[in-house]
Amino acid sequence: MEQLETIRSYWNTRADGYSKSVMEEMEDAQKEGTYWKILLDTYLPKGDNPKVLDLGCGPGFFTMLLGQKGCQMTAFDYSDKMLAQAKQNVASVGVTAEFVQGDAQNLPFEDETFDMIVTRNLTWNLEHPEKAYKEWLRVLKPGGCLLNYDGNYYLHYYDEEYRKEYEIRQMHHGDEHKYIGNVDVNIINQVARDLPLSRQKRPQWDMNLLLEMGARRLETEVDRATFQDENGKDHQVIDHFMIYAVK
Repeated sequence: MEQLETIRSYWNTRADGYSKSVMEEMEDAQKEGTYWKILLDTYLPKGDNPKVLDLGCGPGFFTMLLGQKGCQMTAFDYSDKMLAQAKQNVASVGVTAEFVQGDAQNLPFEDETFDMIVTRNLTWNLEHPEKAYKEWLRVLKPGGCLLNYDGNYYLHYYDEEYRKEYEIRQMHHGDEHKYIGNVDVNIINQVARDLPLSRQKRPQWDMNLLLEMGARRLETEVDRATFQDENGKDHQVIDHFMIYAVK
């Protein structure tokens, strides 16, 4: 059963609180030497005013950062309330952008439209990630690049090592979502259990798929979570990751 509308409804309920978190993150992200500033300075396409698609833009984090660098930004999200927050936030930092509501798995853009696609915490939500990646490469210009930041957020449902790490993290930190309010996270947890990427070890899965689809260059950067099991043995699992791909 397709869950796209359930996913949209959930993120609509998260829009206000998520926007508060993103605006706090923006203050740090704009400082010299921060992770996001270094990352975007490293991978931003050369040339004047590159056309950039912020997929699953949420409250507009990448749209704000890259818009301030002179990029022509298109902010794209399926959640109407996330887009509403993005419009307010983007305007508040003096950036202009085009805002489009739609499904990241079925993009309404012509072939070879964008110099760069950026996305964060979107891919794990998708019911048809292979189709999405095909669409993303389709709308990139030859030589254009994709910057995807995501994580193995629900692999603990299917992998024993990830389950142990998740249980230890929950014991020590609990729910780390900021400004979550009264949002029922069980809604997205139940949906995520059936999403295809909750069963895959990433970014290996993504990298293999992008190679099959013809990516000319691939780079990845991973953040690992470490823990000890009940016997004192050390373990590492890939938590978050960044993928850079050139068409």
